[in-house]
Amino acid sequence: MLRTRSVVKGVVVLAAIAVVALALPPLSLAVDEMAMPPASALPALPEGARVTGEDMGCGSGGCWRELKVDPPLGMSDEELKAEVFPDGEECAFLGLLDLRRACAGVIDVESETVRFYLQYERWVH
Repeated sequence: MLRTRSVVKGVVVLAAIAVVALALPPLSLAVDEMAMPPASALPALPEGARVTGEDMGCGSGGCWRELKVDPPLGMSDEELKAEVFPDGEECAFLGLLDLRRACAGVIDVESETVRFYLQYERWVH
């Protein structure tokens, strides 16, 4: 009887730890809306493309990192946009323990510059 109680207590403690470990990343995002992915989360740029500026913006949905990228010689800004994000945006879960999605996409195409964004998205709204 005493041994069964100890096993049950151990299972309950482990379950509580697992719940907390799974809940912390999304909850921390809910508390820290300033969180944003690093610039390295942007998909690989074509050879010769270069990041010319980095900025941060915030709105009611959280914050995002903005990168300005000049296309390589011989490539238009529209071609750069299509090569980096053929579908316009990509979102991916970070992992089993961090259930946020890291999203990246195109904000705007300006004259000879493409503006990309990176932001975390909550998996629960």
